[in-house]
Amino acid sequence: MASAAVITPDSSQDKSSRFYLMTWFNNLLKTDFKDLQQMGSGVSHCQVMDMVIPGSIDMDKVKFEVQGEEDRKHNFSLLNEAFSKNGITRTIPIEELIKGDSKSNFEILKWFKAFYIANMKSEENDHVKAQDNRDTSLFELRRHVETKKHKKRSRMSAQQSKQSEPLPCSDAAIRFIYKQCYTGSAKGEQVSRHFARYKLGLQYPEDITSICQHTPYCVYIYDGVALEDDTVSVVLVGFFDVEASRHCIRFLDALQSAGGEEDQTAAAVVESLKKFGLPTDNLVAFYSDSNGAALQQMCSQLRELNPNIVALGGMYTIADAACQAGVKELSNQIQELMVDIHAHYSCSTKNKHLEALFGSDVKADSPFPLNTSCLNFFLFVTKMLEEWTDLTLYFESSDKEDDKVKSICFQLQDPKVRATFMFLEQALKPLYNFQRHLQKHKGATRDDILLILEEASSLLCTYTSYFLHHQAAVRFVKERDAQMLKNEKFHLSSPELRLGGKAVEDFLNESKATEALSLLKEEALSFYAALTGCIAEELPLSEVVLKSIAELLNPQSRLKVIGKAVEELGTKLGVCSPQLTTEFLEYQLEGWSEEGEKDNPAAPSLEKYWATILKDTKPTSVFRKLILTLMSLPCPPLEAQQFRKNNTENTTNFTHSIFDGKGFLTGELVWGKVKGFSWWPGMVMSWKTKSSPPGMRRVEWFGDGMFSEIYTDGLQPFSAFTKCFCKNSFASLPVYKEGIFQILEVRKLIKIRPFFLKLMLDWAFEGFLPTGPEGFLPPGRCTYKYIYLLLIIRNMKSFGLVLCGFVHVQWFVIPDVCLSCGSSEVDVQHPLFEGGLCQKCKENFTETLYRYDEDGYQSYCTVCCAGLEVILCGNASCCRCFCKDCLDILVGNGTFDKLKDVDPWSCYMCQPSECAGNLKLRPDWRVKVQDLFVNNSEPHRVYPSIPADQRRPLKVLSLFDGIATGYLVLKDLGFKIERYIASEICDDSIAVGMIKHEGKIEYVNDVRTITRKHLAEWGPFDLLIGGSPCNDLSMVNPLRKGLFEGTGRLFFEFYRILTMLKPKEGDDRPFFWLFENVVFMSAHDKSDICRFLECNPILIDAVKVSPAHRARYFWGNLPGMNRPLATALDDKVALQDCLESGRKAKVDKVRTITTKSNSLRQGKMGLPVNMNGKEDYLWCTELEQIFGFPKHYTDVNNMGRSQRQRVLGRSWSVPVIRHLFAPLKDYYECE
Repeated sequence: MASAAVITPDSSQDKSSRFYLMTWFNNLLKTDFKDLQQMGSGVSHCQVMDMVIPGSIDMDKVKFEVQGEEDRKHNFSLLNEAFSKNGITRTIPIEELIKGDSKSNFEILKWFKAFYIANMKSEENDHVKAQDNRDTSLFELRRHVETKKHKKRSRMSAQQSKQSEPLPCSDAAIRFIYKQCYTGSAKGEQVSRHFARYKLGLQYPEDITSICQHTPYCVYIYDGVALEDDTVSVVLVGFFDVEASRHCIRFLDALQSAGGEEDQTAAAVVESLKKFGLPTDNLVAFYSDSNGAALQQMCSQLRELNPNIVALGGMYTIADAACQAGVKELSNQIQELMVDIHAHYSCSTKNKHLEALFGSDVKADSPFPLNTSCLNFFLFVTKMLEEWTDLTLYFESSDKEDDKVKSICFQLQDPKVRATFMFLEQALKPLYNFQRHLQKHKGATRDDILLILEEASSLLCTYTSYFLHHQAAVRFVKERDAQMLKNEKFHLSSPELRLGGKAVEDFLNESKATEALSLLKEEALSFYAALTGCIAEELPLSEVVLKSIAELLNPQSRLKVIGKAVEELGTKLGVCSPQLTTEFLEYQLEGWSEEGEKDNPAAPSLEKYWATILKDTKPTSVFRKLILTLMSLPCPPLEAQQFRKNNTENTTNFTHSIFDGKGFLTGELVWGKVKGFSWWPGMVMSWKTKSSPPGMRRVEWFGDGMFSEIYTDGLQPFSAFTKCFCKNSFASLPVYKEGIFQILEVRKLIKIRPFFLKLMLDWAFEGFLPTGPEGFLPPGRCTYKYIYLLLIIRNMKSFGLVLCGFVHVQWFVIPDVCLSCGSSEVDVQHPLFEGGLCQKCKENFTETLYRYDEDGYQSYCTVCCAGLEVILCGNASCCRCFCKDCLDILVGNGTFDKLKDVDPWSCYMCQPSECAGNLKLRPDWRVKVQDLFVNNSEPHRVYPSIPADQRRPLKVLSLFDGIATGYLVLKDLGFKIERYIASEICDDSIAVGMIKHEGKIEYVNDVRTITRKHLAEWGPFDLLIGGSPCNDLSMVNPLRKGLFEGTGRLFFEFYRILTMLKPKEGDDRPFFWLFENVVFMSAHDKSDICRFLECNPILIDAVKVSPAHRARYFWGNLPGMNRPLATALDDKVALQDCLESGRKAKVDKVRTITTKSNSLRQGKMGLPVNMNGKEDYLWCTELEQIFGFPKHYTDVNNMGRSQRQRVLGRSWSVPVIRHLFAPLKDYYECE
């Protein structure tokens, strides 16, 4: 063909359309062009020319990956040379073709089509033949293999061959899939096998085995699943699919039940895993719906395969098991009462109160299920208490001759029995809340596992605090020694034991059954011991590990996790390596650079977040394996019926490139060896085709932007920087130098592989030799090493050893570093210790410094306002605590462990001389801490904090006291109150204060009768509080009279007394005051109040810490008044949290509640509560909880509903006042 005369055609008569022409070229060249413009590179023209005249063009010189005009000119110049050599006179309009002229491109392509047809005739030639000089038949065979028709037929043939192969799963599995999923009418064994193959997929089970060989997985075992006349055990495999960004469940097998023999079932599961070739090293957890001996046998058998396997079944049933264990320890009298009432209801005529307890579908003679779920049992106890009085009346009026009725009536009248139910309502609430959250989150995204883990980790600490001394509780949580629970020396005394609150004691006192209190205490201790022991036994991991898992998986708290916790977590799960902590710190550093993203309202789900992170990690990364392990853990919903249909069909697909075992995933930075060059930096890119050749990667090179297809043997990870970096090329080749800068810029110096981290750490530990720290000072242009070390300093709290290296060589100055997170971007100086606070930590510090737990101590560390494990100051009236990280890093390694044995220990605030290392107390901290919160617009005097040993009890004068909110909050905060004098004229409010606080409040007459002489006799006072009536100030009142008329004038009584109480000049005694009033007042009245009080108010809306809007102005000189209002853990911020059982909130937040009943209506929505399908008012106990008061706080003197709402409508919000009064603990003595 090459020696024949070349025919030059005339294409002017060709009427082909553009679409037809493009299709013709695609069929000829086996390409997939979508537009003729894409064929303007000259490559297609050269291919056709070489097909017509083989060897006319050297195809090795053709640039297939065209990057610009130069490449196009190069290809067309090769074509021109071929035309000249072969005597072809056709002119090629190169300039027009390069510029993309569509008409010229269309005409030249039509000519090439005619040129091909005229010269090829019936013989077909291929340009590859001319290049390779290979046998034509072999080439044609290879070409046929690449056709779509051949691929389709070979795929169909493979499917038919695969379908004819027997399934490796059991016959029980085939029958199970057929029964659960098949909806057709065809029957027979052959139908069921074909259908099972269709549902499981053609790659089953090789795809599952391949996945489990590279990914941690868990096993789900559902025992006793009904199948026709038999039962089977269904085995599923779960894992986290990074590509799909979700947790996947795959069907593995169904095993014939072993007739109730637990060991045989467990052995069959183990044998099934071995049969399918699933590696036991990657088996990290299992879930089974079995319990008791069956679960223990299953756990034992699987741990023989992998000793680190975690059994999570107990955690999701822990509430039911613990509830049943505790109830069994109660007296038989309680259990018999429940059984007898149920038996009476199932056999007697219907009664609405009994129906409220058991429902309407109770069958005759059906026994009462004492082993019912925790949810149902708690609701039963709650309903019992609600219906107690009505039930008592009902059984008193029933058949007197029936012995059972007499027994029930006697028990209902027994105060000790009712007190036990009151105790159960309080004691079971944490378990009820945990189980309710499990039910609530069923079917939701996997993000809910974070909340579940956090709540599970807190259960043990919660219940040990109910009946054990603090030190004993800490020791039990750590050691899990069951004997401690029964040891009386570790038990709390009667006043501190959690028996259900003051309501139980009040009830027994009113019932004149105080002797029952000691019996109730004994039962409560047995109940708590059994329940706590069950929780400790059922929790699969320690509370510290569970909390670490939740914090590690949570993107928002990744900077709070320390390296040691991750190391311990890895050891527990069998994912431990020296590189784990290093890789975790690298992840934290990456997270630091993206910290601003967490405020994004469209933040990705937990699964998508971790999929994004894991795609950027190496397959061999230990941290990657740890995260895949945690993301594979079973998570609700876990009921068998929800799994069977949803997870029988295997649909997960993994790309071949992930599992070819060669590494170097798409997007990874690499070094590549190209002939004639040194190792060159590049990035692995995706293939243009759907699948990549095994062992090959497509790499784009930095600097010149060229592409290469290279085997993985010629690639190195970017971490091999020192091995691959070439100084000569960097100095002599501008393209290479540009490539180095580009690759560093891509990673922003943060996502650098572990080599740099290890280099920095080694250098820090060796004292920064040879130049020392001075050699690290930044030159005119910062080096990447210097920037990286700054990142390490920013995260020093997460890696204490690095900080110790810096401290040792005295490289940084403490004031230049944030003491909380280690950031060098200091915003303010730390008010207590030498050092700084960054903007973020300053906000956290102001929110949490004055937050206190129920024991009266700070909720967080005094230094960093964070910390997991803290040590408490033993000095009287001092509420400070210090965390382990701050002590070990700033004072010295091992300090925390040494101080744990010191009892009592005086903190560094009480004993400044004990400060050591880099923890140095400021000499003027008492003033600095107030300066941090001071409002510059307020001229009030700033009082320095009082040393703990010089603090004295508090004297308070409360004007317009209401229902003693101030006294309640001060006592809850732990203040010692020497005297509390209250001025109040409402008899109902006085009755509440007198009865609820046992006469400890001294009430005086109308505020207008208080004189200077009275104040001199009662005082001197430390705190003056009050809020005058707002009737004539609120703009809601159309008949308001303003500040100078009506009740508005009472403000001047507060001002008069404030003026008389203020300390004279020279008197250093701290004196604080607080005045409150409504926000919706006229601007004139507000400015007049500000003028008299000489300060501007702060606006606080209780909606942030309660379910009700209640915006109020507060004037005063309390320290830290202007700090942000933060929600505490025990604040009830949603209306549903305040409602009684059986009632449902229509809204989360209600409008401002006033003394008027119509204030409870929520506009067009009507009343805020639904009950039994009808809307309803808020009950008095619910109103009390909305305001933050204890239940039944206003239930005195038989006050009616409207009276109780009136006194509540005039009161303050308890959480808001607690927020304002908390800083006073730095001045006055506490209990």
